[in-house]
Amino acid sequence: MSSTSKDAAAGHVDRVADYYDDNTRRFLLVAESPGSDAIHRGVWMPGVAGVAEAADTVNRLIIERLRGHVPAESARLLDLGCGVGATMVRLAHEMDGLVSGVTISRVQAEIAEKRFAREGLTERCQAICADFAELPAEPHYDAMVAVEAIVHSPSLENLVPSLVERLRPGGRLILCDDWVTDKDRGLAARERCLDQFRAGWRIGSLHTVAELAAMSESAGLRMVEDLDLTSYLRLGRPRDRLINLVVGATSVVPRVRNRLVEVPFWANMIGGSALQHALSRRWLEYHLIVLEKA
Repeated sequence: MSSTSKDAAAGHVDRVADYYDDNTRRFLLVAESPGSDAIHRGVWMPGVAGVAEAADTVNRLIIERLRGHVPAESARLLDLGCGVGATMVRLAHEMDGLVSGVTISRVQAEIAEKRFAREGLTERCQAICADFAELPAEPHYDAMVAVEAIVHSPSLENLVPSLVERLRPGGRLILCDDWVTDKDRGLAARERCLDQFRAGWRIGSLHTVAELAAMSESAGLRMVEDLDLTSYLRLGRPRDRLINLVVGATSVVPRVRNRLVEVPFWANMIGGSALQHALSRRWLEYHLIVLEKA
């Protein structure tokens, strides 16, 4: 990677860190399941009874796909972009072994460590404030998971091989995130919407599932499962409609929006509005993907 590319990647990582340092506590206040310490999306699959279960759906799906594929005892797991540790706690309660997490946000790491202390998990869970593209060569992990985090990588093409190197043979990499589709590719409204999503939510890597499969295969991973969860998201909630109205007002003067998107609070509003729009039109889809090292 050239020095210019490295500088650009480092600048992007700093912007992601600032975004989460400034927004995380607000995310917890307005979470879909208040008090759960989960800041990812609720997924309303058949049988889900309420917001707490919806917020836990992705964790449950991950745990189901790890059972029988990691050691029953002494498993070593890694949560990439672990946020405030909600998924880590679920993994620790459901599976034996050590659970490590990495987040670029100092604020998130501090909140996660306090939660581990409350749960009595400080000996089994650890959150590290670092860039997940700069993991140490050791230890090797039985499985890695990433929920709504991998898109922040400035280069997924570079990240995937580095993760494979730290994954034990037969280990699984489970990703749940937004993936771009080919629907309406080239349409001006689509490209404008995706650009706003990238700018607002500090997105560094936005790929199709097919592109992920190709880069994973080159790195020594095979795709085991691709589960489309988009239809189980609840789009257009009252607060989402309110945000769309507010964000829409900023589009009257593009220069105003360009300035606002640099402010983490407004960046979240602008990116979130674009995400809702893109998901509703299937320009983006929300998939859980299971990859396995040969």
